[in-house]
Amino acid sequence: MPCPELIRTTFLGDSLAIDETSNPGILNRFDPVGLVTALGAVTSQIGLIATSSTSYDEPFNFARAALTADHISGGRVGWNIVTTRDLSNSTAANFGGTDHLDHGLRYRRAEEFVQVVRGLWDSWAPGSFPYDKASGLFFDRNKLRKLAHTGEFFRVAGPLNIAPSPQHSPLLAQAGSSIPGQRLGARFANAIFASHRDIPEAATFRTAIRSQAAAFGRNPDELFIYQAISPVVADSEEEALERVRELDALITEEQVLDFLQKYFGGLVDFSALSEDTSVSQSGILGISDLRSDFRASGEQIRGRENEVSLKELYSILTGDKRNNDFVGTPEKVADSLARWHSSGAADGFNLMFSLLPQDLELFTSKVIPLLQERGLARTEYSGNTLKSHLGLPVQG
Repeated sequence: MPCPELIRTTFLGDSLAIDETSNPGILNRFDPVGLVTALGAVTSQIGLIATSSTSYDEPFNFARAALTADHISGGRVGWNIVTTRDLSNSTAANFGGTDHLDHGLRYRRAEEFVQVVRGLWDSWAPGSFPYDKASGLFFDRNKLRKLAHTGEFFRVAGPLNIAPSPQHSPLLAQAGSSIPGQRLGARFANAIFASHRDIPEAATFRTAIRSQAAAFGRNPDELFIYQAISPVVADSEEEALERVRELDALITEEQVLDFLQKYFGGLVDFSALSEDTSVSQSGILGISDLRSDFRASGEQIRGRENEVSLKELYSILTGDKRNNDFVGTPEKVADSLARWHSSGAADGFNLMFSLLPQDLELFTSKVIPLLQERGLARTEYSGNTLKSHLGLPVQG
């Protein structure tokens, strides 16, 4: 069967704090919900997924903004639920705080946040707006649902002052790989973004998440796992590998060490190391309380601590999802995509191109046609909303 989503959804990440050593990709970044609102007005089919943090927003404010975007797009918006990692509490300082919430607390807040947002999006029962001119009945007040939520983190009366969108409400997506993150995704998400180094590891993760979803009483077929990859396509294998070498050369040693110094909160002196130092040699593994998001990334280096350099670790932690399966000729990349999909390792792929628009254009012009010939990429949309693209029911 076709991958349910491939080059049909734009995913927009986010960051809430920067400094002079930040990755260039986050130095000038617009608000994702604002961006998808604008994009929704000038596109007609493509899905638009915006990242927003449950640690630094309020449920009513976010629910209203996201549903507004969903209406403007005709029902093509999704929400990527994040709890936000914070380097040196710089994000907390932007929101009047001093300390970032610890990992467990962030995820407890996130679960309640999502419950409240979903409750607000359900403020109007089906048939709430008959628009009956003859009787003068604009809406049926008996179908208005007041939330009246009181919990550990939020008190929200409701209802939301926006009716459901054509897909009822935005799709829910999530990318946490820690145990609390997996629970959050299994409980609520329809799309989970993952990153695994090989098919067995990815297939094991997919099976586990689907089992957790079933344990929450959900239909696991309504949850899709998207493996993050950074494909590099060229006319020959050697040309593709050369492009990889050129891309890697653009990352300076100073960038690598500055990032890691901040990331690990000064617990390791990276100034005395080089980008070629291995993870095991660096002293990172000796930190008694490793960051939870680093532990979650450990699956990508487990068993290779003596081989993975600090430069490779930098790439893993900053989101470079390059895998040799997806570096090479269009035929090789298409074969790899097909193999991962048929092996149960991925329902689809989150494509993170190193260079835009060049890599995107190469992929769409050379790889997509091969997938379409094999029936693995669709040639037309099956509906007008993001949920309909995935075959998901409209819930109300």
